Amino acid sequence: MFFEEPRPGSEDKTFADEARKSGRVILCQRLISGRHQSPDGSEIYTEQLITPIPVLEKASAAVAPFPLPKVPKSIIRSWTFKAGSGDRPTIPVAAFQFHAMDVYDDLLHLMRKAGAELPADMPSDAQAVLEQKKVAQTVQELRRIFRKNPQIADRMIGISGKDLGSDEKKKRLLRSLVGMYSGDERRYMNFYGPPGSVTTIPYERMLRAEQGTDLKGRMVFVGFSELYQPEQKDTFYTVFSEEDGRDISGVELGATGFANLLEDMPVRPLGFGAYAAVILAWGLVVGASCRYAPTFASGVISAGAGAVYLAFALNRFSASGVWHPVVAPVFLQPVAAFFGSLLWKYAEANRERRNIRNAVGFYLPADVVDRLAKNLSGMKTESRVVHGVCLYTDAEGFTGMAEAMDTEQLGREMNRYYEAIFRPIKENGGTVSNVVGDSVLAIWLGTETADNRLMNACNAAIEIDRHMSRVSDKAYLPTRIGVHAGDIMLGNLGAIDHFEYRPVGDIVNATTRLDGLNKRLGTRILVSEDVARHIEGFLFRNVGRFLLVGKIKPLRVFELICRKDEADTSSIEACTAFERSLALFEKGDWDAAAEMFRAYCSRFPDDGPARFYLDKCGHYISVPPEGEWDGVIKMDVK
Repeated sequence: MFFEEPRPGSEDKTFADEARKSGRVILCQRLISGRHQSPDGSEIYTEQLITPIPVLEKASAAVAPFPLPKVPKSIIRSWTFKAGSGDRPTIPVAAFQFHAMDVYDDLLHLMRKAGAELPADMPSDAQAVLEQKKVAQTVQELRRIFRKNPQIADRMIGISGKDLGSDEKKKRLLRSLVGMYSGDERRYMNFYGPPGSVTTIPYERMLRAEQGTDLKGRMVFVGFSELYQPEQKDTFYTVFSEEDGRDISGVELGATGFANLLEDMPVRPLGFGAYAAVILAWGLVVGASCRYAPTFASGVISAGAGAVYLAFALNRFSASGVWHPVVAPVFLQPVAAFFGSLLWKYAEANRERRNIRNAVGFYLPADVVDRLAKNLSGMKTESRVVHGVCLYTDAEGFTGMAEAMDTEQLGREMNRYYEAIFRPIKENGGTVSNVVGDSVLAIWLGTETADNRLMNACNAAIEIDRHMSRVSDKAYLPTRIGVHAGDIMLGNLGAIDHFEYRPVGDIVNATTRLDGLNKRLGTRILVSEDVARHIEGFLFRNVGRFLLVGKIKPLRVFELICRKDEADTSSIEACTAFERSLALFEKGDWDAAAEMFRAYCSRFPDDGPARFYLDKCGHYISVPPEGEWDGVIKMDVK
């Protein structure tokens, strides 16, 4: 109802007098928008406000428009402030501020305490706003302040909890006001049901003052709202529009918008981040529940999960207007989780069977494994070649210890020694392959990448060496370690009725030879170039090229010092100085190499490799090696 045309006689004056006497009448402005062609040819979008006739406009407490966006045709949102009209408040906003004038003074008090700067010409109390008929102007100014200082909203909410004490009604009203002024200019409408859900009283009942028409303390929206006439006017299509064509009237939409502001309960869709988080979290919960539950239980879980989530979403919507996603969590994710868990369990069962077959496959060929599944008596041996890492350990002083102990005591102490060797190997993913006397051969195979296998073997070597070095017990002997990598033949080797699963090949032999080189160099851990050149994170020292006993190809050997994050500057500089000396030695410059190794030994007198090369330099100066020098040292003992 716009009151744009004057009526004959005294009707307009009578209405104006009653509106002025009441001081509580807010009239609606018509908002007309259009597109026009500017002189330069561009298109201009305009909005024009048509106010009620002057006599009524002056008599009213406020005037405000109530435009409704249609996207594309259904009403789902309403404006609180119309940006195109200078953030002009709409009817629900003006009505709500008018309704909340009892807390206007408290609102200004909280704004000042929150740090807001209020204009000097702003009415200082509610009475002044009403007397000066500045409800709409005051609302616009408050909106401008909140838009300019978005942070004051949170401050005001925090302050209100202390300043307003136990007056919960006043605090709720103020929170709703703060939410209105600091919120978005367009909000999703929280409908209360189909047309007529908001209490609607016909004119004739009001005129007769029937029971139930006492509207004291109520906010009343007056307009046309005839639900049962096909020629409905001022009606809008919404989610509650019915098959018989009944839509919700504009006046009921205005009342709905006001109620949403009063209750601070507009529909609040989750933001994209929260929406994605809910979908992801719910998918993980349902998926994990179905994944780890038995098949029948996972079916029950998937059936019940949708109902549980739907109840949760409805509760959240009813309690706070938060709009959670429904279709995917209720209808799609539980079904996907159930069938996904079935596929996962099927794949896992197959993977477990494959793992078992692969594990047995290290001992037996695949076709034998197939036959063993049907007939255990069909066992047959076969070998296979795989790439792996070998670690070989050898204890110093074992012979002397064995002579000094009786057999039972020796057995007990050796078991303790083996436990100290086995634990680092197992903890780093290795497998103990052979134990002969005081020597242990371990291998790293399986699903890990080659670099990981090399790193695990080196970590195990460092831990074994440190353990054996720090324990003052006769069962813990200083242990020499060799690490090498390459192709290994694995299989059940033997004959007649005795077979052993073990690795064999050149890599295994070369690894055991590194033990003998440890003896000559006075080192603890030696690794081949195939190990040192392919991994990071460790401090290695190049100790030269050697032709080990029984080998026809020389091997570049490195000493494993420690992990890089444990290395100090002195260790790094020592390695660098040693390798510079070694470079001169490998070039055949014995004199220069000897001088540098001599200087190195003066700094590090207990360094075994330096003493070894210093002796070699002296020997080669006196008796040069035969043939063309290639930097390779030929070892004559294991």
